Amino acid sequence: MNQISTRILGSFYLFLVFAGSASLYGEPRLNPGDELVRIGQISEPLPLEELISASLIASGVSGDSLELYTARLTALVDSAPVRSGSTAEDAEILLEWMHENVLSRYILTQTKMDVLLDKGTYNCVSSAVLYLILVRSRDMSVHGVLTADHAFCRVDGIDVETTTAYGFDPGTRREAVDSFSGRTGFSYVPPGNYSRRQDIGEKELISLIYQNRLAELQKLRRWDEAVGLAMDRWTLSGSMSAERDFRVSITNYAADLDRKRMDIEGLVFLNQAALLLGESHGLGDTASALLGNAVTYWLRAGKTAEARALLNDEELTVLVPINVIDGRLREVKDKELEILVKTASFHEAAAGVDKAYSEALINRERWGELSIFLWSGEAVNQAAGGKWLDGWLFLQNAPGEYMQIPGWRRMEETYSHNAVVVYHNRFADSLGKEDYSTARSILDESLEHFPGSPMLKQDELMLENLQ
Repeated sequence: MNQISTRILGSFYLFLVFAGSASLYGEPRLNPGDELVRIGQISEPLPLEELISASLIASGVSGDSLELYTARLTALVDSAPVRSGSTAEDAEILLEWMHENVLSRYILTQTKMDVLLDKGTYNCVSSAVLYLILVRSRDMSVHGVLTADHAFCRVDGIDVETTTAYGFDPGTRREAVDSFSGRTGFSYVPPGNYSRRQDIGEKELISLIYQNRLAELQKLRRWDEAVGLAMDRWTLSGSMSAERDFRVSITNYAADLDRKRMDIEGLVFLNQAALLLGESHGLGDTASALLGNAVTYWLRAGKTAEARALLNDEELTVLVPINVIDGRLREVKDKELEILVKTASFHEAAAGVDKAYSEALINRERWGELSIFLWSGEAVNQAAGGKWLDGWLFLQNAPGEYMQIPGWRRMEETYSHNAVVVYHNRFADSLGKEDYSTARSILDESLEHFPGSPMLKQDELMLENLQ
């Protein structure tokens, strides 16, 4: 059976592994909310109110709660210190104020802004987003920095590690590095190490909230919910990494449906996802695997008609390459032939094997194996009750091409030998009764069929001597 791998999206707490039970099956969401679409279409830098709204929506806040938390976050921003010095001085003051008045405890997985406001708990992403909002509210330029397992900010060319109050320009302050590493377990990646860090925009930084939430859902194997969050992340940031995460979420959900033997639902889902991704959807291999597994399930159950109907369904197989469909059709035909050989009459089954060979469905070796199986089985039927001659005569009537099949001559010799023995025993019985006339008739009949038999020739010589 084809295997569809399940991959974990990149996150900022990569040590997480699968745990817990699988979630119940649910419909994945493929459409982002209108507000998120609108924000995603705005060019950066975003207005402050859009930054606040996007951060809360990414945290899963909606409805009346969105209005409530927007007001709380706006009030928090308004209460922060106003500019009084240089950009660097003001940026450092905001970082210290944030830790003294808002943030209380680092938790690796706490990425939501509403929880940050309620409890003060945070991780690298939620603290970086809050700092982004504070700095931007004071008309300073700021952007995010992304490493393999961590995120922070950069203001006026200076790194800001937002998980610690000592994080302004951490490369020059030992207490910042110690505090950061001791709290998070991550290592600081200094500027200039371009292979391990990259600058990201506001929307991409906020979208990392989605990425962290995705990692949590995947840990719980809630693949259907992960699809919707991955779509939201892609809608907001529009980045290649977000699109890649969305593709991975699609594959993960399809793999989950495959495990549940819901391959038809999986193919329908992949068709919907392909419409969103466009011509370069890249879902052909996944769709091929689901289709192949569905066909395998039907064939194992001996339901060839269902398998054939699935392969002929153009809507379900639209993403599958034609050569894959053709290959699966051959498997269906193989199974149909297997069933035919086992269940049909001899003549119907033999004709089916010959037809499969003529259409190149099976090779000559396989044709020979199946033919020997069918003809030997029917010969046994013909020879039932000791009628070995009938079995031998049946084999003699086979087309000449069958004589070239390996093992055919040996099969014939078995029947001819047994038929000669039967004739010999009848001859001997008549000879023992001194019924020479019957013995002569038996001998003549047997030599007509087997003129070269040494046993029968010996019987003929014995009869001549007696007469």
